Amino acid sequence: MRAIRLPQFQNVGPNQRVSIRLPLGVCYEKIYLQLGTNILTTLITNIVLRINNKEAQRWNSAADMITGLNAYKGNNTASTSFLTLDFTEGSAKEEVGMKLGTIAATQEAGVQEFTLEFDLGTYTVVGGSIITGWADVEQPSANGVIQRVQVAQKVIAAAAQEQIFVPFGKNGYQVKRIIIKHTNLSSIRVRRDGVDIYEDLPVALANQRLTDFKRIPQAGYHVLDFMPDSLQSNAFNTALIRGADGKPIPVENLDIRVTTSAADTLTVYTEAYSLNSQL
Repeated sequence: MRAIRLPQFQNVGPNQRVSIRLPLGVCYEKIYLQLGTNILTTLITNIVLRINNKEAQRWNSAADMITGLNAYKGNNTASTSFLTLDFTEGSAKEEVGMKLGTIAATQEAGVQEFTLEFDLGTYTVVGGSIITGWADVEQPSANGVIQRVQVAQKVIAAAAQEQIFVPFGKNGYQVKRIIIKHTNLSSIRVRRDGVDIYEDLPVALANQRLTDFKRIPQAGYHVLDFMPDSLQSNAFNTALIRGADGKPIPVENLDIRVTTSAADTLTVYTEAYSLNSQL
């Protein structure tokens, strides 16, 4: 693994859209943003990672990424002057599993452009108000599997059970986690083609289970983790299932239902393994 410095970020300033064109020819494991004076992670919103100008990841805010995913996985989140985009599974049992979702920004993987964009809020500019980027990278790879993150929102007017959408069938992929930012979430149920995959576990019980797997549930977020043990084979396939003859067939129905104890606005992040050609 090498740690390299990234090119200069463009348009860094209060209330600006910041961007960087990431160098090609390497495989990205983590990207680190070192934030200068008066620039804090709380000011960063609308984070978009693009491959070939197609959206690979979107986070509504750095806070959602930091608390909903990084802190849950046990990453270092102590400083508001650093933001880490982590494409690895640090607690995986083997190297292949740990690095499966890392992003090969190479011609062999079909990548011609790799960019990162985000919005900055209001702050007072001083001499040290800059952003410096770093990355952990490995040798070039032809692997087209990436860590993909999609976001949606569900408004629920009162205590109810409602359905949320995750792509399936020809648009499906291998789901690692569904991260839900919430106020009044009570439970989640997952059924795939009529079979219960995740029964209607109360959030409190689900969090105890996750803690037993050495995960770190965070207040205000609930993670439906299909691979809390970091075994990649447990990722939830929403594209294909095994038919009666043993051959793969497309998933025809995916029913994911959330129950709330009162009105709520859910922000739902789906983190999955996907081919970069599916973007």
